[in-house]
Amino acid sequence: MFNHTGVTAGSCATCHNGTTAKGKPANHVQTSAACDSCHKNFTSFAGATMNHTGIVSNCATCHNGTTALGKPANHVQTSAGCETCHKSTASFAGATFNHTGVAVGSCATCHNGSTATGKPANHIVTSSSCDTCHRTTAWLPATFSHVGISTGCSTCHNGTSALGKPATHVQTSQDCNYCHKSTTTFAGTTMNHTGIVTNCASCHNGTTAKGKPATHPVTSAGCETCHKSTTTFAGAAFNHTGVAAGTCSNCHNGTTAKGKPANHLPTALSCDQCHKNTTTFSGASMNHTGITNGCANCHNGTYAKGKPGDHPKTTADCSTCHTTTTFDK
Repeated sequence: MFNHTGVTAGSCATCHNGTTAKGKPANHVQTSAACDSCHKNFTSFAGATMNHTGIVSNCATCHNGTTALGKPANHVQTSAGCETCHKSTASFAGATFNHTGVAVGSCATCHNGSTATGKPANHIVTSSSCDTCHRTTAWLPATFSHVGISTGCSTCHNGTSALGKPATHVQTSQDCNYCHKSTTTFAGTTMNHTGIVTNCASCHNGTTAKGKPATHPVTSAGCETCHKSTTTFAGAAFNHTGVAAGTCSNCHNGTTAKGKPANHLPTALSCDQCHKNTTTFSGASMNHTGITNGCANCHNGTYAKGKPGDHPKTTADCSTCHTTTTFDK
């Protein structure tokens, strides 16, 4: 190993000329600078770092692809000086363009796909200026200002100029803002039913809007007969006014509407003989008025409750001890 102690700075090439000692390799950038301007290590050529201190000329004076590395082949086309975007002399990474002073609406002058990145292939078709939606610090999140928009949403939201209705959207000729009230998100849409004069099924047919689910009882009655809320299907209550006594089973047959559950005691009686409440089946009370035959004819454990297992053995009729309203008397 040669002892470089005492070698005068800037005189490397006196020996490192390719004859006396190794010189610059064939792929070295062309430069007339002394070796020790960049190479600070006398034991290895690796790790050379150019000292840019005191450089007064612009980058391209050296970074022209001959004297030093220039722009790579995939660099955006620009006549701007390197230092306009590249602020680090140690690395080209992290270049940031200073948009200060760039006139509003002139983005496309540079962002045309040649001088700088332009619209990607999947960008929506639009003649609007980039800065209508995008900011100078990032493409995303792009936000369109709808202030002052007087035309209908579908003028732009047609699937070409801007996002339109998705394939799963209910079929409708209504303008978007009829249901969608937010210009920042399509979520949370609420249909305004004010002024609707047609019946529910005109829209709620499973195509234009949600229809009856598969588990809905079979009925030709209009939705609004039971469903009173336009915001939810829950809490439907049927108005039984005008329904003739004794006709419950015409609807409550297990098809059109709920019928007797499997554990209902066998009986041919009409529902309203016991069930007096049209909003709930609970609290049914049997009207015993006019019953002339013995209690056990019904209270036999089949048609109605019979004697419990711990009842004392007796041949006496139930009415001997019990009333028709309670067994405990």
